[in-house]
Amino acid sequence: MSKQSEYLFTEEVTKIVEQADLDLDGIRLVHGCHYYVDSRAELKLGIMAKPMQKSVTARCRAILSASGAPGAKDYDMIDAGIACHANKRIFDELKRSSCGRKLKFRFSDAYVRCALRSKKESTDKFAMIDVDVIARLRSPCHVLFYTRATMAQGSKHPMFELPWIPTESKPWSAVKRRWLGAAERISTLLDHDYVLEPMVDSLTDEVFWVKVKIVKKVSGWKPQKLFPRDAEHSVCTVVSGKATTLTRQQLRERRDWTRADRR
Repeated sequence: MSKQSEYLFTEEVTKIVEQADLDLDGIRLVHGCHYYVDSRAELKLGIMAKPMQKSVTARCRAILSASGAPGAKDYDMIDAGIACHANKRIFDELKRSSCGRKLKFRFSDAYVRCALRSKKESTDKFAMIDVDVIARLRSPCHVLFYTRATMAQGSKHPMFELPWIPTESKPWSAVKRRWLGAAERISTLLDHDYVLEPMVDSLTDEVFWVKVKIVKKVSGWKPQKLFPRDAEHSVCTVVSGKATTLTRQQLRERRDWTRADRR
């Protein structure tokens, strides 16, 4: 049974948020508005889609409370979030009222349709996001990692692809510390350990995606399945909130391990 602070977030909506490249205020605003609609019996996300396309008006204080802003009367986060969403196509309407105390918003038709799960799509991936956890996170990487880890954790062999797209200005070497910090934070919140395995493009010899394997208290991983035989780029573990970059010798020693910290 889900908690009152939880709400359903589909993988398709997760992709929309990841691709929007939002800052923390922008991400908080998405989750705050989504949770606001989901937590009220009289509201449905579907009213924002065609043909109705109705907007919702909420007190800014309620959105701030849900999204984890430092102060319930601090509207700076709302204003920064609105500015962040310019041309992002997540909201069709997003503005504060003339009195300044209320927020009028409407998710885009595409966002709403991706957010709704029909019975025939019941096998699609989703995460039960906890707004209380979102409130404790302090960077976009934290929120994105948390969402993917929550979505994958129910699998027997849980893993996911790090929501990072390499560019010339953001190669793995430039963002590695940031993502390991996110993994450390979420490790303590969800009681997970992680194995992060960078995958190298054989044509460019550059890391082009990172595989993240989740290790829970009761591990479903078999020997030689958790750690790779060899790696072209350094494999990292995050155990009890602490990240470690493994040497080749350490990686070989762990070949038959079924946990991130011990056999």
